Amino acid sequence: MKPNLPIEELILSLGFSHYGYSAITSPLSWDHYVRWIENNYHGEMDYLRRHLEIKRDLKHIHATAASIISLAHPYRSLTENHEFPFSNLKVALYAQDKDYHHWLKEKLEKIVGHLKSQYPNDFFMSSTDSFPILERDFSYQNRLGWIGKNSCLIHPKKGSLFLLGNIVTSVTWPSEKSDPLPDFCGTCTRCIDQCPTSAIHDNKTIDSKKCISYWTIESKTNPPLELAAQFRGHFFGCDICQTVCPWNQKVFKNSSLFQKAHAPTAVDENLISELRFILTSSGKQILKTLKDTALIRSGARGLKRNALIVIANLNIYPLTNEVRAYLEHPELKDIAQWCLANLHQS
Repeated sequence: MKPNLPIEELILSLGFSHYGYSAITSPLSWDHYVRWIENNYHGEMDYLRRHLEIKRDLKHIHATAASIISLAHPYRSLTENHEFPFSNLKVALYAQDKDYHHWLKEKLEKIVGHLKSQYPNDFFMSSTDSFPILERDFSYQNRLGWIGKNSCLIHPKKGSLFLLGNIVTSVTWPSEKSDPLPDFCGTCTRCIDQCPTSAIHDNKTIDSKKCISYWTIESKTNPPLELAAQFRGHFFGCDICQTVCPWNQKVFKNSSLFQKAHAPTAVDENLISELRFILTSSGKQILKTLKDTALIRSGARGLKRNALIVIANLNIYPLTNEVRAYLEHPELKDIAQWCLANLHQS
């Protein structure tokens, strides 16, 4: 067993569910990751290719880097009440809250500050997933979970609905080498079987170019229309491969948001009102409404694109006029035409 860090009490008081640490080694999944890039499964995310060398050796971050602490924090939306402007649209669970890149970083910096007071001459750097570290790989090495078939990190008691943070440091703490957690996915293939777009391969690989989350969050272009027709009611991100996982159902089954994620999107006046707001508001209005949330990552144009896809897939005929307004839009006219072709009055 690894000895407790001198800041374990602080880590737990800040809401982190579990953590681990070890000496920095080469990423165990490096060859798999390079093949993923070479197969162009990263889509338009070219920065992933540019960051390869940094990810391969963390000494590119700092020459004295010796250890890494991996920390997991549950999605706050599942355990805390937060106001969210689009509560009727199907939004990924992690994004139904303030942007975690800010509040998670603040928590990590509190830990760093405490460590610096104890090790004033050492190097410390905190990071979220916006920094080029293969965080799942190091979290796997630090026993925070195993890599599931959906490529998510899964813990037998914590599930996978948590965010990862890291602290890279020059400090070397004494520890006993422990093997990573075994893979408890077994013969289960629910995540693969339930993915609407068949984005999950059977070798723990996600093809971003087929992934709903990629197209509704990361991509700046429009998805192929035949693929968009399979997005169901998903507006921003997708949790299907996690919410169908038995390990998450054991942990989060009593959360109303988790249960809602399983349910079909309810087409009612509240949903229609939210979609109408997106299509009729200026980009500045939309971004002001969504300030401090992860949804601004898609930009106003991306959110309007996503709204048109939802309207088409859920056949929301009452928004026909709002869709027609985009028939001359330089970037969204093809999506608008497709959307109108899919609408029919019940």
